Amino acid sequence: MKVTAAAPAKINLQLSVGALRADGYHDLVTVYQALDLRDEVTIFERAEGMGVQCGISGDFSSGVPGDESNLAVKAVKLVAELVGVSCDLNIQITKRIPVAAGLAGGSADAAAALAAAAELYGYGGDLQPLAEQLGSDVTFSLLGGTALGTSRGEVVVPVLARGNYCWVIISSSNGLSTPRVYQKLDQLRDEGAVREPLQLAPKNELLQALVSGSATEIAAHLSNDLQPAALALVPKLQRILDVAVEDGALASLVAGSGPTCIALAKDHDHALDIAARISGQNLADRVLVATSPAAGTEITAIEKN
Repeated sequence: MKVTAAAPAKINLQLSVGALRADGYHDLVTVYQALDLRDEVTIFERAEGMGVQCGISGDFSSGVPGDESNLAVKAVKLVAELVGVSCDLNIQITKRIPVAAGLAGGSADAAAALAAAAELYGYGGDLQPLAEQLGSDVTFSLLGGTALGTSRGEVVVPVLARGNYCWVIISSSNGLSTPRVYQKLDQLRDEGAVREPLQLAPKNELLQALVSGSATEIAAHLSNDLQPAALALVPKLQRILDVAVEDGALASLVAGSGPTCIALAKDHDHALDIAARISGQNLADRVLVATSPAAGTEITAIEKN
């Protein structure tokens, strides 16, 4: 049997970062929203004893490892271990989410691989505890929609949101390491350049804006504590943020740990217009348009032998 699953990219409408914890992570409060930009993972069984083989294709395949470090590989092995079978699978990942970009593309692959492996092996258990083991954003990749994330981001609950939103995704081929961005934030805080939030909590104004369905209201309350660190590491990102607003975006923000930037538009035509203007200035390697919120991880195809 061959199973294909798709999982969404994420953006953080709010990303509040607390102090460094003893386990090396930071406490977070974040409001996630899923984009209709999705990676696909297809798996099928190989002969017994052949192990796992992982192939990468798609627009953003460059630099993605196909070895044991790939989260999709870890995900299928986790499911196989729980079921009690030898993990002999071929994994094919189609990358449509920019890599090392703050959009949780690796987490999306892990979520899709979990869902596909659960279908293939007939595993009916809860995938959320497995997702939590794999990474901070994997749980949200399973859920999709709009959600509040706490702890290190892996504890998620749905949030009421109305309307659909159009985003310009401004992607750079120069990825940023998430740990490096967090380290830079800690350094800036130690130096007194930026402050820790007085209280880690979701912003009521943002939650109210999501209920209202107003893109203008949401634009006024976007926030990302990692943005100063990302800008310190890649200063040219500030120019991208500025140009997006100059070209008509309601607001612009570094996506997660960057270096991708996102710009909120009034509607789809407005997003296309902004994307065309930014593309003409050669500030980024690729400019995409995406819509939120989008569904979480879904099985998209099952082919039986």
